[in-house]
Amino acid sequence: MNSSYGSDGMNTEKYHKVKIMNRKQTERAIRSNAFMDEQKISEDSYMVQMNPEHCSCKTPLQVAFFVLDNAKYWYLNFIYNFMYKCLDMNRIHFIEGDTDSAYWAISGNPNEDFTQQFNAVVKDRDFYNENAKYFFPTIKGDVYDEKKILGLAIERQGPSMIALAPKNYIIFKNYCDDSKIKLKGVNQKTNKITKDQIVDCINEGKITKCTNMRLGQKNHQMSQLSIEKNGITGIHTKAIVLENQSCCPYISLSPRLTPKQITWVNILAVLNKQIGRQAIKKIVFFE
Repeated sequence: MNSSYGSDGMNTEKYHKVKIMNRKQTERAIRSNAFMDEQKISEDSYMVQMNPEHCSCKTPLQVAFFVLDNAKYWYLNFIYNFMYKCLDMNRIHFIEGDTDSAYWAISGNPNEDFTQQFNAVVKDRDFYNENAKYFFPTIKGDVYDEKKILGLAIERQGPSMIALAPKNYIIFKNYCDDSKIKLKGVNQKTNKITKDQIVDCINEGKITKCTNMRLGQKNHQMSQLSIEKNGITGIHTKAIVLENQSCCPYISLSPRLTPKQITWVNILAVLNKQIGRQAIKKIVFFE
């Protein structure tokens, strides 16, 4: 449900159009008021960047935030008005969750495999049978039933799971013979992530650095960029994670700042995290 939050809240004015054109089309585009830049990529092909003359913002911004808050409401509605009423919560442990997903550890029937779901922890069978159809898929193989509005579906399941933070976990399948690692912001094709690294982060507070590779273009020059970041930490936010696992907001630090001033930025970053995501509009340094 909250998938529309990102698209509804997107500022389309900041987006540019890039098209592949031939020579005649490029000459015509250069004379346009919306022309921004062009680059020749072959004998008769040009990559042309245009600034759109019109943008469509049909959805009010408050609708985007309502969608997000409403998604959180239905998330909690399932937990408190269904799980707590008909399931034995003493045998269920919350592992990690996001605005649209939750992972639970269930102490189920040891004689059945991990696909048994909630069957062994139902304490009010009548309430469960009466209301489960509003949340879970009831028709096997019916994609419309599985994707019904405000419904739930299984994302992943396995015999065990280790989670550090939302979107930062490892879930085992087939009794540890296979595993699925989720690590937001890290390219796992170029970074080898293992279970031991995640366990060491929990037991020893060890930070694992990761390197992401991407292509970047500046002044018509294509370059390969290497970006090093703290990949496995005990925390995950949309801020910069520092060595001590505090979170620094995206502030452009001038190279003229002294170490003392940079320390103040880190302190403010921690305060920003503790009081909520409130924007720091002004930073005053005291010598």
